[in-house]
Amino acid sequence: MTEVSAAVADDLAPVDLRSQNRRDELQAQHDKSDGYFNLIAYIASNAIAGEVMAVENYSEMVPLMPTTDDKIETVKQAHEESKHIQMLASLGKRHDYKVMREIVEPQWFNIRRHFSTAVHNKDLPACLIMQDLMTETMAIVLYRTLKRQGDPDTSALASKILEDELEHLEIGLTRIRGLLDADPEGVHESLKWAHHRVMPELFSMVSTSCHFLCDRLSIDCGSLSLGDLKTDIDEIRIEALDTYVETLDKANFDPVVTAALIESMQSYGGTPSMNSALATA
Repeated sequence: MTEVSAAVADDLAPVDLRSQNRRDELQAQHDKSDGYFNLIAYIASNAIAGEVMAVENYSEMVPLMPTTDDKIETVKQAHEESKHIQMLASLGKRHDYKVMREIVEPQWFNIRRHFSTAVHNKDLPACLIMQDLMTETMAIVLYRTLKRQGDPDTSALASKILEDELEHLEIGLTRIRGLLDADPEGVHESLKWAHHRVMPELFSMVSTSCHFLCDRLSIDCGSLSLGDLKTDIDEIRIEALDTYVETLDKANFDPVVTAALIESMQSYGGTPSMNSALATA
């Protein structure tokens, strides 16, 4: 070994030791396993991907907004999503796990492609529905889960981001209601178009399987278990669909239209709870 390589090895050894000591300290402090932190790394990376997509969506949507105030508000939303990326990345650094600060999984790219198509078609209702209603609804479910079941640091961060996402949802609901009043038939067509393209992609990510993300994070995808969060895939799917149904209802969409859309989701794992199912009847 050369003197230079020996010096590098000496420099790296304490870092690796500190890293392992930090992980051991976190596990002891929060009574969490390596599996928990691997799962959080996976969830946080997917959350960051959603936030990256949101920044791009809001930025691309700005020219479609009808007034200067609407444009400014949309730019503000993009800025808030960018802060979420930084917050999630900082959480990973504090807890000593790797997160990706870019989109990796193909579902996110597919949603971005559909969003760009809506922008190209100047279909503002479809853009708002895809980003402010559909994607935000799934993000809300994710951050609620982390707030309830994460370690104290993760829970506190999820709570802060959740506040912003709920605000974005309310902005989207207000915008959609106004568009519905002006053109109910056109907006419902936009809903149907967006639903069949975006919701299958979002629901396919309610899982602990992935295409490329696990390899990029250097973790074994087969070892991921939502049991580390004391929940399971079915529970999250039901909560996600119930929340989506609630969102559509708050937006004042026609229940006849939304009931058919919700029923179509059973083909890719979307089954609402009994209460939600009755609400769409």
